[in-house]
Amino acid sequence: MNTIELIEYNPCNIPRDRIPQEIIDQLKDKYKNKFKINLKYTKEGDQWEIISQGWIGYIPINNDWNFHIKPKVPITNIFKMLEYAYHLKSFQFLNGLMKCESLPDFYNRLVTIFAHRILNRIQKGLYATYIKQSQELSYLRGKVDIKTMLKHPWKPKLTCHYDNFTQDIEDNQILLWTIYIISRQEICQENTRILIRKAYHALQGYITLSPFTANDCMNRKYNRLNQDYHGLHSLCRFFLENTTPSHKKGNYNSLPFLVNMNQLYEKFIAAWLKQHLPPPLGIKTQHRVNYDSFSFKIDLIIYNQTTKENLYVLDTKYKTKIKEYDIYQIITYTFEQNCHDAILITPNTKNAVNDRINNINIRSLNFSLDDNIEVSGNNFLQQLISQN
Repeated sequence: MNTIELIEYNPCNIPRDRIPQEIIDQLKDKYKNKFKINLKYTKEGDQWEIISQGWIGYIPINNDWNFHIKPKVPITNIFKMLEYAYHLKSFQFLNGLMKCESLPDFYNRLVTIFAHRILNRIQKGLYATYIKQSQELSYLRGKVDIKTMLKHPWKPKLTCHYDNFTQDIEDNQILLWTIYIISRQEICQENTRILIRKAYHALQGYITLSPFTANDCMNRKYNRLNQDYHGLHSLCRFFLENTTPSHKKGNYNSLPFLVNMNQLYEKFIAAWLKQHLPPPLGIKTQHRVNYDSFSFKIDLIIYNQTTKENLYVLDTKYKTKIKEYDIYQIITYTFEQNCHDAILITPNTKNAVNDRINNINIRSLNFSLDDNIEVSGNNFLQQLISQN
């Protein structure tokens, strides 16, 4: 296996003759929005310049080649961001994982925890409930559909409506689908794969394999009988959101594991502020604004929960340099919300913004990922509300 290691946003120069052209072509074709790939001509020879555009993780191209993209921030802070962004902190899933030295190591350990928790739940008994079913039967069960029977009196079977107590429900189907997706990950080590197969076969006997998305894992209802599914579904959301098919067709079926750092940073900031904003401040996330011919989403709005007044419009940018269009964008958002404070949040801004346009104050603030996240967050929050 040939592994090419990169660091997000850092140019990686590789001699042209080291990588087959077909590998470069596949990278351009399947992941064109995730990388910048240029051919550089130098005196020492032609080189491929490959730059990850804010993605980290693992990409298997075929049986012989893969790409491992490392984060530019400390790996422990990636774990902290995941805890907040996917609401894993309260479930203590990541305890003991902070000493992992790489994302593949972390991924394998998290999959192991996930599989063990599923097997423990199977041992205790999968959550089951009543679901409504309709079926043509040769015997009476539940309620007979009289209208159907009168319309088709020649049919020997009865159309019955009844409640069926079953484990084959969405709560469990999400678990099986996630295990299935993980099983196609080449990043998993052999001992992890054995555990995953064990969990898959244990579920397969009771549950139908049906496709689900990360959104299906959110806003689900729980009770005292399935409360532990909340944590399991949070993990399912993480795995499904960061695992996508490498291609719709083909013999090579392994799936890549890729984390979009731009989206992760945005989710992390929102979750961190939600937990740390002092009263009476509240936060709105992904606030949609609709017009007749177009619409847009505002990352974050901080408002006064007592007066309902919008105080700050915030836009997260996982970048080191703020562009002019970033400023134009947040001015539009702030004006639309009848607000006076626009905040651009970045991990580390080289060209800080502190200006005023008409009645709108525009600032850029750092929420750094280089050091202790909690310290960085408190410094950011203090700067945010100090001028209010």
